[in-house]
Amino acid sequence: MPGIEITGYMVQMGPGAIERSRFDAAEIARNPFWCPDAGAAADWAEYLDALRKSGDSVGAVIEVTAKGVPAGLGAPIYGKLDTDLAAAMMSINAVKAVEIGEGMAAAALTGADNADEISMGPDGPVFSSNHAGGILGGISTGQEVVVRFAVKPTSSILTTRKTITKSGEEAEIITKGRHDPCVGIRAVPVGEAMMACVILDHLLLDRGQTGGIRGPIG
Repeated sequence: MPGIEITGYMVQMGPGAIERSRFDAAEIARNPFWCPDAGAAADWAEYLDALRKSGDSVGAVIEVTAKGVPAGLGAPIYGKLDTDLAAAMMSINAVKAVEIGEGMAAAALTGADNADEISMGPDGPVFSSNHAGGILGGISTGQEVVVRFAVKPTSSILTTRKTITKSGEEAEIITKGRHDPCVGIRAVPVGEAMMACVILDHLLLDRGQTGGIRGPIG
């Protein structure tokens, strides 16, 4: 995908989230958590080590962005770009929720606060913000596409849990062996791959439908 840059990183582990003001893209490859905040990565290392020793696990939130996505990918009803992205991310093992742009936080905003105002620049439309995550009405705007997904805690833990047998009798279960205390770490490159697959599909669909021809505003 020439000109398109896809980047995934962890923005939250358990209760601890990154500090956006300390976001450093170069830091993502420097720690085992794919974390853009060096301070958060250090805190997570200590937190996760203690959790691992206790035999427990924790969830995480992953953010994946795509820069350079052309305007016009997707459709207003069937084949929405955000629909396909949500389905792709939800298909990843252990993923329980997906957000596009502001996501759930948009529920706390007013229409005025959430609106991505548009003006005409020398090279086309210019947006004042990106609350929509680069997708409006199921169609890419040309802005950065932003997707987040939540990964549940690993269910295989060393803590005894209540369950039932096949016959319905109450029992206890414990999982032994090595298990990731935070499976969300492994989900970062998978999320990047899913983003790439969906955008490539829509680029091919767009080529078949429009031949890649763009008007003065996308």
